[in-house]
Amino acid sequence: MDWIGSITQKIRNLFKPTTQNPQFQKIMLTKLMHMVDQTQEEEDSCDDVLQLLDEYAEMVSHGEDAEKMMPLIKHHLDMCPDCREEVEALLSVIQSQQI
Repeated sequence: MDWIGSITQKIRNLFKPTTQNPQFQKIMLTKLMHMVDQTQEEEDSCDDVLQLLDEYAEMVSHGEDAEKMMPLIKHHLDMCPDCREEVEALLSVIQSQQI
């Protein structure tokens, strides 16, 4: 699911009647609003990011400034927990092979 679909689902979930702690819902809504605020005019989709994730992870593992060289990927990773999890897994594999 792309991050826009993920946000849409989170909005729906926030406004469903629930027995969850109202404080939890407030925290989630605050996080959601932060994500909306951080949305840029040009965004990469999850599919776009996943195609370049191995290259991004290699750059990070070699100490290169991946954030500067691939700013849209970095921004997407800051916004999307699913893709961030993928890059963290890739970095773990790369680091374990370097030992």
